[in-house]
Amino acid sequence: MRIQIFIGVLILIQKSASEAVSLPSPVNVSIQCDSYGVEVRWEYPDLSQDVYFQVKVKDEFNERDSKITKNLHLNISRMLFNPAFNRYCVNVMAVRGGEKSEPTKSDTFSYNKYATANIKCYLDFPEVELSPKDGKLHVQFTNPLQLYRNSPALLNLTDNLEYCIETEEDKKEVCKTCEKTQNTCETSTVFSNHRGEYCVNLTGRIGQGFFNLRSSCFTGDIRSYPPVTVYVYPVLGVVLTLLFITVVIMLLAKKFDSEMKRKVPSMFPNFFVFPSHLSTPLNMEPEKTEPHLQIEPPEDTIEQTTLIPSSNDEDLGSSDSEDDRSYGFNDLVEDEQSDQSGVYDCPHAPRQRQEMSPGDTVDGYGPKLVLKV
Repeated sequence: MRIQIFIGVLILIQKSASEAVSLPSPVNVSIQCDSYGVEVRWEYPDLSQDVYFQVKVKDEFNERDSKITKNLHLNISRMLFNPAFNRYCVNVMAVRGGEKSEPTKSDTFSYNKYATANIKCYLDFPEVELSPKDGKLHVQFTNPLQLYRNSPALLNLTDNLEYCIETEEDKKEVCKTCEKTQNTCETSTVFSNHRGEYCVNLTGRIGQGFFNLRSSCFTGDIRSYPPVTVYVYPVLGVVLTLLFITVVIMLLAKKFDSEMKRKVPSMFPNFFVFPSHLSTPLNMEPEKTEPHLQIEPPEDTIEQTTLIPSSNDEDLGSSDSEDDRSYGFNDLVEDEQSDQSGVYDCPHAPRQRQEMSPGDTVDGYGPKLVLKV
């Protein structure tokens, strides 16, 4: 009986000693997956020992690969096979020399939305640029097939990007397709009312891999207004047209003027040649006048002139048979004016001078005047 008890105690001591010298296992093994890859992280209670960690990746069918690291994390993106469809788990164990700890298993994860896994890995939708264009909200972003081309979730995929836009106005999704060869994906969405702030939600997928929701807003006015060029270009066109017409008219006028100057001398060769006698300047001689021109005042004595009828007057008839006929001064002047009106401007007085005294009259026609030759 004592022997059996002693043997049991030895077994317990040996077992506890073996457990005391065995390596502890890593704890808190976690998976972080995103658009750029998958990383596994863990913790270890005693890092003072010279310990390494072995990481093994297993899909739902086979154990794929393993790596050893001294860090507490490891990127396992290149250790995944067909990650767009498979699901995986990771085992991490501590290694010291030839001794290994018990493995610690992670949760299952997958990039396939429809796979049965504890962790679903989604891609991040790229940054979106919003701007007004033609009265619509223009949406533009980098094609994730180009942005995440090194991601394990997109390896060996030939699918195109399918993305959907949902506006806060109608809560209705509009889906589009962006080709794999395109570097940039873009589209436009319409808003019926002016809001001041326009927000859209974008999601998408490539194959069975899905993107996280991306929300983006634009603050401003997206309504379309006529550009300034609509008014500037017509005015500029009119100004340039008028300037062109003005230049053409000036050139034609200058050309026509030069041709006229060249042709006119040949058409009228002597037109500009003046005779020598016409080219001599005229000498204006002053009019000769009497140096002393005096007007004699009327004299006090008046010379009286007696008119004697000629013998031819007697032959004129019985009515003119009077011996003597006296003529007044006015009659004499009128006869002289009628005879000489065709030649001279002024009538001539009789050659004889008749002096008359003041107060005398000629046949009752008024005062007698002094006539001098």
